[in-house]
Amino acid sequence: MSFAESVADDDGFMVARQPVFDRSLQPWGTAVRFEQALSECDLLCDETTANILLEAHLPQRGPGHAHTLVAFPPQAILEGIPRVLWPQGIVVELPEAAGFTPGIEEAVSDLKQAGFGIAVSDFDNKRGCRGLNALADLLVLQTGNAQDGDDLEERILAAHTYEAKVLVRGLTSWAPMLQARTANADMFQGFFFNRMNLRQSKKSITATQLSRLRLLECLGKPDADFKALAHVIEADAALTYRLLLFLNSASFGLARQVMSIQQAIVLAGWQPLKKWLEIALLTGLSPTARHQELCYYAALRAGFLKRTARAAGMDQLQPQLSLLGLLSYIEPIMEMPPAQALEDVPLEDSLRQALCEHKGSLAPWLLLAQAMENADWPYAGRLAQSVGLKLTDLSRCHLESLAEADTLFRLLPAPQGANAA
Repeated sequence: MSFAESVADDDGFMVARQPVFDRSLQPWGTAVRFEQALSECDLLCDETTANILLEAHLPQRGPGHAHTLVAFPPQAILEGIPRVLWPQGIVVELPEAAGFTPGIEEAVSDLKQAGFGIAVSDFDNKRGCRGLNALADLLVLQTGNAQDGDDLEERILAAHTYEAKVLVRGLTSWAPMLQARTANADMFQGFFFNRMNLRQSKKSITATQLSRLRLLECLGKPDADFKALAHVIEADAALTYRLLLFLNSASFGLARQVMSIQQAIVLAGWQPLKKWLEIALLTGLSPTARHQELCYYAALRAGFLKRTARAAGMDQLQPQLSLLGLLSYIEPIMEMPPAQALEDVPLEDSLRQALCEHKGSLAPWLLLAQAMENADWPYAGRLAQSVGLKLTDLSRCHLESLAEADTLFRLLPAPQGANAA
């Protein structure tokens, strides 16, 4: 067992990752926070511990995913612990109140000269912290309240006087994000795509998209007939090409070249192939950079929910919960209400109810995934207790799912517009 796994088991060690988007809602990168759940303990103040945790749990999704925002306690910054990381693409975050700490400005200035980006969070324009704020590339405001109103606009205006970009975090729904963008924020962090409440769209689903959604639903069945599915895949030229390219790549490691889909199933094995197909089908619905970012978090949800069901001894729910996670971002991916996007897909009633109405027996599982994403550990812990699990069980499932999602998305081709952000 690794040190990081030991910490997770004994002390409820958690990793929170959230997407960050720019003003055009293109992916900018990922914000990462390491926490000792339900504790005030700082995990990154010891260099050895920090080195192990950062190496193991920072995003590993390839060069197309450019920026990682990492929160460090002030003491870690005074001790130079961020230097265990290569500075390219790393933005070191510390709270504004750290500006009262002796020596912090010099330590942050040294990190900036070494090539790290600097983010100052919990920005309140405190008089004694203006030297620290002046060093920031990003000033981070916490919000989530749709009634922030003029106060948010004033805080963003104050932040812009430092000639830094302004990131607004705590965004869990669409309306506060729009409000922050209207108030002239530069970047937006959080899962605000969770509920967009889009109206019926005039757009229609293409035949290819519908075919892939139906195939995705078929893959989710525990008794899926892989030979029949192979014929369906072979009828989709683009999907067949991507699959053969993937299987013939060095990263998959097959000893011989694959010449057909049925041969691929025999050589690669149905389960690993099924996992890749699910992701390829999902990302193929709308292959832009923004939508692929949403697909990443959908895949993460799918892996987390499947593992959580297994940990709870509810193996029979794994196929349903995996599909629930994969389809949970169908609204922003297809840019239409879930009921419209899934109208002609033969989903079970429980899945359709959870995805379209946020009700029914499967809806609490989606709330569990969202609690983990939002680092709401008390709520996640209460939901876990309802299925006989502890927060440490959720942590283990989440860490495994992060690693799996990173691996899968490293093997996908770069999305359209990947360099636009």
